Amino acid sequence: MLRRILAFLLFVGLIAAVSFLVYFNAQETQFWLTPRHQFRLPLGVLMLGAAVAGSVVMFLLALMREGRHALREWRVHRELRAAERTAEYHTQARSLVLSGDYKRARLLLAKATQKRDPDVSDIVDYAETFLLEGDAGQARRVLEEGQKQYGNEPLLQHALARACRAAGDTPAAVSTLERAARACPSSLAILSMLRDSLFETASWSRACEIQERIVALKPGDNAERNRLAGARLEAARRAPGELRGAALRALTGEHPDFAPALLERARFLEAAGERRRAVRLLEKAAKRRPRSVLLEELERMVPEERRYKLAKLYGKLVTGDPGNSNLRLHAARYLLHNRLFDEAEQLLRGLSSNGVGSSAHALWAEIHEARSDTARAQQEYRHALSGHNPVALACSACGAASTAWRERCDRCGAWDTIDAA
Repeated sequence: MLRRILAFLLFVGLIAAVSFLVYFNAQETQFWLTPRHQFRLPLGVLMLGAAVAGSVVMFLLALMREGRHALREWRVHRELRAAERTAEYHTQARSLVLSGDYKRARLLLAKATQKRDPDVSDIVDYAETFLLEGDAGQARRVLEEGQKQYGNEPLLQHALARACRAAGDTPAAVSTLERAARACPSSLAILSMLRDSLFETASWSRACEIQERIVALKPGDNAERNRLAGARLEAARRAPGELRGAALRALTGEHPDFAPALLERARFLEAAGERRRAVRLLEKAAKRRPRSVLLEELERMVPEERRYKLAKLYGKLVTGDPGNSNLRLHAARYLLHNRLFDEAEQLLRGLSSNGVGSSAHALWAEIHEARSDTARAQQEYRHALSGHNPVALACSACGAASTAWRERCDRCGAWDTIDAA
């Protein structure tokens, strides 16, 4: 109420001030509107008219400014609403893709671009529906049309390469990924797909270059380093003559424990008439890290007159790694096949507390058979064939427990009735 009274008093005061202004300035004066048009009006009226005209002009300017702000705000809200609808269409489309309704997903993706030009992500999402549906050809066509508009955009190139690979055109995928890698040289996704495509086309030299870049981006990843070693090995295998030997030598020097490269170089040396160098290479590798593939190749290459040296090597390897059951079994098998029964038995006795299964029993059976101990050989063969722990045995006739396989039960005298408990 007080505010209204004050506003009324202010209005009355303003009217009174204007009235006094007109009253005290009643003398007429000339007012030139144009050089040819003039008026004679009281000075107070002219002052009041000037004030009114100025107010009108300021009001119009303020109205234009506010109108421009209102128009801009309306456009922003309209764009926000359009963006929200587009995001909603995309969300619904992804849900439909997840449920396998690719046709409806494409309709929503097309609807999302009705009032604006599609961008790269729209084209990729649209093509993805065809790719998931199994129509790699149509996906490729969609992406190639988008390529005409956006050129060598990495995201588009990556999707196009996927479509080419799905369509079975790996060379086209390689060409596409090469362009994408030049545009985005630090992308692991692009480089990894390019490497895989080069592996498929057996372009090993170029694959090595790409894999080196991947290793540089992921220096602590052992799997990537192994892939690099494998790519270099394949490239070395396809190198001619001396280049092949130099490549294998460099590879084994950089990766001294890479078994495939060691085997390849040893076979290369053997084919070149340098079997002794090949044997020394495998012996050094086995001393660093004994593995079955290296030992088997070493056994094949060692001549008959040097078998005793290989037996000594096995003794050193077992002594250096006494807990390696697989190495002990491998060494025992080699000694047994070379009729070194006592040495083989000594190695097998070291396995008695390690819980080894059928492999050790089979070797024991061969030892007993070579010594004409048929009963014990048959017992060990039963152990090897059963694959069960001999402690968990019982007679199927009376249930008596047994700690070893027997043809006849000590309790009830039944024959051939010992089964797994």
